[in-house]
Amino acid sequence: MGLQDAFAAATKDWDAKKDSANQSDLIPAGTYQVMLDKTDHPVYKSGWDCLRFSMQVIKGKYASRKEQLRISLATKTTKGKPMPDFVVSRNIRTISKIAAMVGLTVTPAMFPDNETDAYEKLVDAFKPYEGKTLEMTITVTPNKKDPDNPYRNYDFGPGIKVEEPAAKEEPVTDKEPAPTVDDDDLPF
Repeated sequence: MGLQDAFAAATKDWDAKKDSANQSDLIPAGTYQVMLDKTDHPVYKSGWDCLRFSMQVIKGKYASRKEQLRISLATKTTKGKPMPDFVVSRNIRTISKIAAMVGLTVTPAMFPDNETDAYEKLVDAFKPYEGKTLEMTITVTPNKKDPDNPYRNYDFGPGIKVEEPAAKEEPVTDKEPAPTVDDDDLPF
């Protein structure tokens, strides 16, 4: 893509006077074939940390685009109140679903009571599965507190089955095998 094409893409439906320069085009709601690109445990300046999955779209119009899922295992809110059980449960189910789709078996030992230890155990467990494919479905729901930033919800299914090519069988012929030539047969 040349600079003219890049300019046209970057400024399409964007107003420099009122829109943010940091505006990014999110992958729209839909179902995509993706690859688990990377799993890590970032810690932000605010002190918030999470398990982060980077998913790369591998087929279709959005191929090579990435979607990052940040999943918290915090059991307390930033105000020190208990995190609602449904939030913690949904996050554990999301991690378990991704694991199942890439072939990783999740065990209770991967979720020690210390959330930082849990993130590190999960990052180590997912490393061998980076590069595995799965299907990711993105849905968008309204955010009453911040309508400009709707919630992005994810679900996962099995990825593309990549079959190994069958070994080629040598065709059976009635011909004699090709003659072998030794050094003694050569005239020089």
